[in-house]
Amino acid sequence: MNKPIGVFDSGVGGLTVLESIKKQLPNENIIYIGDNAHCPYGDKTKEQLLSYTKKICQYFISRDVKMIVLACNTTSANVLSELQILFPQVPIVGVIHSTVHDVLNREAHSVLVIATHATITSHKYKDTITQYDHTIKTYELETPLLVPLIESGQYKEGIQDVLSKYLKPYQDKVDTLILGCTHYPIVLDQIQEVFHDKIYVSSSAAICHEVDSYLKVHNMYRTHKKKPFIEIYTTGNVEEFVYSSNGFFDYDHLQVHELNL
Repeated sequence: MNKPIGVFDSGVGGLTVLESIKKQLPNENIIYIGDNAHCPYGDKTKEQLLSYTKKICQYFISRDVKMIVLACNTTSANVLSELQILFPQVPIVGVIHSTVHDVLNREAHSVLVIATHATITSHKYKDTITQYDHTIKTYELETPLLVPLIESGQYKEGIQDVLSKYLKPYQDKVDTLILGCTHYPIVLDQIQEVFHDKIYVSSSAAICHEVDSYLKVHNMYRTHKKKPFIEIYTTGNVEEFVYSSNGFFDYDHLQVHELNL
């Protein structure tokens, strides 16, 4: 029960998941890893993704975590099942099924999924939505420019032009937008400016509900009364990591450390 939860992403985007878990499960210990050394994940092969994520999972297991959360749509779409087979001693959850369940609960009729190249080409979102409800029309759109812009911190200056080029063709086609990358909630305000009057479904919020449900069902809530800890690591440059994320993540009493894997 009192072991930490391991959370990882390709970079700063998974901090949106960490923030959600902090709010919903404030008593839990959390270890976060941003794999900035290999970011972005969206243009990597499945073999590369498996290589990176195996090392991260091995590190988490060495830290005796009780659960691993893939705060990353790309890895959830491409290597989740492989990781679950490789590391059966710890539960590993991804974001896609929980996000689709959120969509179904919203009674969507036509959906646009925006995500990385690797997530879109896996067709995991479309296939999963169709599996549950074949009447929902699903469009898939690669948005490869967004993660690099967010990781560089350029989203702070506005990226409406890029978002507009991606999204405007779908304005009258869909009622729901899936933010199929945990980086994307960071620019939700800008998205709403150019792609308005939609149902916005965040994979970051959805996975938090799944984590909460899993801990509840398996009686794994932390019970220790000592103040919980949060540790944040990046495999890249610490200063760049903090700069990219301090516009949306509160580092009060938290430090970022470099991790070599």
